[in-house]
Amino acid sequence: MQVGMMNDPAEDPVAEARWAADHGFDFIDLTMEGPSASVEQIDVAALRSVLDETGLGIVGHTAWYLPFGSPVPQVRAGAVDAVCATFEPFATLGAKYVNVHVDKGVGAFAYEDTLRWNAESFATLAERAQAHGLTVIVENVVNNLNTAKAFRTLLDAHPRLRFHLDIAHANVKGEKTAEYLKAHASKLVHVHISDNKRTNDDHLPLGVGAIDWPEQIGLLKQSGYDGTITLEIFTPDRSFLLENATRLRRLWDEA
Repeated sequence: MQVGMMNDPAEDPVAEARWAADHGFDFIDLTMEGPSASVEQIDVAALRSVLDETGLGIVGHTAWYLPFGSPVPQVRAGAVDAVCATFEPFATLGAKYVNVHVDKGVGAFAYEDTLRWNAESFATLAERAQAHGLTVIVENVVNNLNTAKAFRTLLDAHPRLRFHLDIAHANVKGEKTAEYLKAHASKLVHVHISDNKRTNDDHLPLGVGAIDWPEQIGLLKQSGYDGTITLEIFTPDRSFLLENATRLRRLWDEA
């Protein structure tokens, strides 16, 4: 198991990678998005230098708000192009995986259409990512497509698509971790964790919210997973993040 952190997209990503390496993280979950870390703003050479010097790994992350489920074909195509623009820099940085987020679409349109439009967008991305040696991974988000059944359709859209489980998202207004792992553990390649009160996606430190972390980490480990886990925790005081890295490693060893 490898523990990583996500960069704050409002800060310099090179400095964020340096901080992650200096504080014992195994990798950075690099989100390429504004206001300070968009694909146009990142100094790829400087960032690659930090990764090479420190041995810090990298997982690719894209903006959570891209409209893959829009009813307008040109808008969906624009979302796909926005992710494709990250492929070359992510490949240069040594990433193997690039994540995308399921879009809730527009409520006036049928659920089945929104699901299909997301699936088609992700299939196109999976196909285009191959030229860069990248694999597209689909993250569950807190919306009406946050079910193992919906993900069957999404992941089956292309044979190279893989699963990115956000356990916090799976625990908002219910508990879907076991359902997701039972259905999709064979395609799981990356995990996000943070705590919440089970009503909203709060990105709280572990132990502050209502999620049973010994249980959740136990489910994950019992599924056979042993890969990258990102602490997606957003607090101004990063001592919480450092404590949670220690806590996660302990939970994993005890599971």
